[in-house]
Amino acid sequence: MMLRKIAGPFIIGATLVSFSASAEPNPFTDSAAHWAKESIEKAVGKGYVDGYEDRTFRPDLSVTRAEFVKMVVTALKLSVNGKASDGEWYLPYVNVAVGAGIHRWSDFSSGDWNTPITRQEMSRMIVRATDKELQKPDAAKSDSELMYLAAKAGLIQGLSGGQLGESEATTRAQSVTVIERILTVNGGGKLEVDKHAVNRAELAWHKTNIFTVMPEFFGKVSPTSKWNPDNMFVETPDGNYRGELDALIAIDLDDLDDPHRDMVDISNLKWLNLRAAKAQPVSELKGAYLLYFKSRVVYNHDPQTYSTGYDYMLYSVTGFKPNFEEERKGNLSAFSQTSYQDFLKGKFPAAVISKNAETGDDIFVSIQSSAIPPNNTYDKRLIWTIPVKRSE
Repeated sequence: MMLRKIAGPFIIGATLVSFSASAEPNPFTDSAAHWAKESIEKAVGKGYVDGYEDRTFRPDLSVTRAEFVKMVVTALKLSVNGKASDGEWYLPYVNVAVGAGIHRWSDFSSGDWNTPITRQEMSRMIVRATDKELQKPDAAKSDSELMYLAAKAGLIQGLSGGQLGESEATTRAQSVTVIERILTVNGGGKLEVDKHAVNRAELAWHKTNIFTVMPEFFGKVSPTSKWNPDNMFVETPDGNYRGELDALIAIDLDDLDDPHRDMVDISNLKWLNLRAAKAQPVSELKGAYLLYFKSRVVYNHDPQTYSTGYDYMLYSVTGFKPNFEEERKGNLSAFSQTSYQDFLKGKFPAAVISKNAETGDDIFVSIQSSAIPPNNTYDKRLIWTIPVKRSE
C-alpha cells in the first residue's frame, strides 16, 4: 500500500486500502461529486492508487514526490524488482523512473522525497512519460519549456483563468487526472487543451505568446530566423542607449477572458484610422489582436541623439497590407499603432492587427532605439515569419 511507510503530516492516522472498482463503481464517500470523480474511479480500478480504510479517497490531499513517482511507474506498468537495502520503500520506483528517462536525479534541488510535489515538478515527469525523445539523457529542457509542453499537449490544464500554479502542491485528484492523461496520450488518444494555460505557459517560457495566440501570422518561422528571448534588447555601438523588451504579448480582443487582457487598459486606447482621418476606440474593435511591446529604456546618456520622449522602445511590424476601402468605412483592415485616448499622453507601445489582414510573403518584427533623425536608428529584428496562408 502506497503511503504506509512515509513519515510526515500527510497521512498520520490513516491507512490506504484497495477497493474493487468493479464491485463498487465509486466506493468513496468524499468523491461522488468531485470534479475528478471519473479519473479517481479509473485510477483505483487500474490499481495504481488506493483509497483509505475509512472509505475516503481524500482527493484534495497533497501528494509527495515519492507517492507520485510510484503512481506513475505503476500506472505505466514498468517492471520494479527488489527492495531498497536501506528500507526506503520508494527507491526501487525512483530507480525505475530514472532508468526509463521519466525522472532525473537532478530534478529536485531541495527538499526530500516526502516533500509535496509541485505542479512544475509533476510537469517534468508527465511530459517525459509521453515523449521518447525527452527520455533520452541528453534531452535538455528548462522547467518553463516543460510546463509549456505539458500545457500544449493537454497534460496540464490551468487553474482559475488558466493560471499554471507552478509552485502549488499537487493533490491526489490532480495526480490521478494527469496520469490518466498520460495513459490516453500513450494509447494514441487526444486530449482537450486549455488555450489560456498554453497562452500563459508560452509567455512564461520565452517572453512571448505570439506563436500560440496568433498562429496564422506567426505560426511558421522562417528557416533563417529563430525566436531568442535573450536577444530582446538594443544597445547602440556608442554605448549611450540601451532598451530592453521584457515581453511581446498578444491579446485576443475577442476573448474577454484572455489571461493577459488586464496588462493593458484597453478602455483608454485608440487606434488611428488614417484613411477615415479619425481615431477610434480599441475597445470597440472586433476580430482583432492587440500586440503589446512591454519594454523600457535602461539608459539614455545622449538626449541630443536619442529622444527622451519615450520611456519604452520603439518597434516596427511589417508585412501587412491595408485595404483602403475598408479603412475608409472605419474598419481596421490590417495594422495600426495605438495611442492613449488622452492625446497629451501620446503613443502607447502596442499595435492592433486585424485577424483577416492580408499579408505579403513575410512578416518582420523589430525593435529599435529612439534615435533622432538623421542619426542611425539601430534596430534589431526579433522574428521573421511566413504567414500560414502564404505558406500553404
